[in-house]
Amino acid sequence: MKWKKFKKERISLDYTIMLVPHSQKKPIHFKTPVWTFGVIFLGLLVLTGACLFFAGSRHQLMQVRREKEQLEQEWERLAQQKQLADQENEILRQEQELQKQELEDLEERTRNTLRDLEELVEREGQIRQELGLEEIYTSSDEPQDERAGDVPEETAEDGAAISGGETQEGSAEISGTLRIASTNLPLILAENTADFQAIQAEMGILQTLLAEKTGQYDGYLSTIEEQKAAAAAEKARKEALRASIVTSAASYIGNSYVYGGNDPNTGVDCSGFTRYILGHTAGVYLNRTAAEQSGQGKTVSIEEARPGDLVFYSNGSSINHVAIYAGDGQVIHASNERVGITRSNIYYRTPVKIKNVLGD
Repeated sequence: MKWKKFKKERISLDYTIMLVPHSQKKPIHFKTPVWTFGVIFLGLLVLTGACLFFAGSRHQLMQVRREKEQLEQEWERLAQQKQLADQENEILRQEQELQKQELEDLEERTRNTLRDLEELVEREGQIRQELGLEEIYTSSDEPQDERAGDVPEETAEDGAAISGGETQEGSAEISGTLRIASTNLPLILAENTADFQAIQAEMGILQTLLAEKTGQYDGYLSTIEEQKAAAAAEKARKEALRASIVTSAASYIGNSYVYGGNDPNTGVDCSGFTRYILGHTAGVYLNRTAAEQSGQGKTVSIEEARPGDLVFYSNGSSINHVAIYAGDGQVIHASNERVGITRSNIYYRTPVKIKNVLGD
């Protein structure tokens, strides 16, 4: 009985809480059992852990939200640039079509002018033929004494002198008409020639402007094609880099798992394996533990995962394992001491996070 009483008193007296207020009154004493104090202490530990966990989760959530906003802003900027480029291309295309239409109109006007000139030349030939211009030129080239000698021969007959006078008057009228036609024809030809030259000059100016606009348009197209080619080359380079990461990781399948190891040739754990592969193959620095690595890079969904991304797993409360995504729903990782470095299905455990640490 004494032992039980002593044990009971000792258990209840081991922990005593004294509250001494700032007054002259008697201090207040509280006695508490050991198990009550333990429960309170564990409750405080759990509450502190929960606060730290929620604070860390909130911080990660805010970081993901900021990254999402940055991506959305970048996407909007690229969309605006593409819209501006499309508008410029459309404006250039419309200008090119307009200049092409103007050039066709000028060519049509030129053809009409040439056709008018041909009609004028043909009309001139008809006028010459109707007026007997060639015969008059031939008779005007003969010597004056021969033309004068013809008149007496005609006057030898009855009424020949009168007939000869009438013939000379008719010839004079024809010559006057011919002079008027010959005088006006060069003026008409000169006017048409001037119009034709003006049209040719205008066509030359428009062709020069069309060539400049075409050169600008071709320059824009060339720049766009160069940007597309550079983007395609960069994408191909990054895809090749991701493939090389998977190839390098696969080359160590079957090697040993060593907790805390950093070299897959001699033994490595999960985070040491990813740190070694990404550092030696892609030049990417990773922190040492899986939990620290899960805070690096950009979070992606499992549908967006690409070869070379990191896949993280947890034990229910914290991240404790990391693997390299190999594509086709497979991961390569340093599993455990029994299995070593191996290839597994991505769902051999439930993934909790996927990170892109390559920056693309």
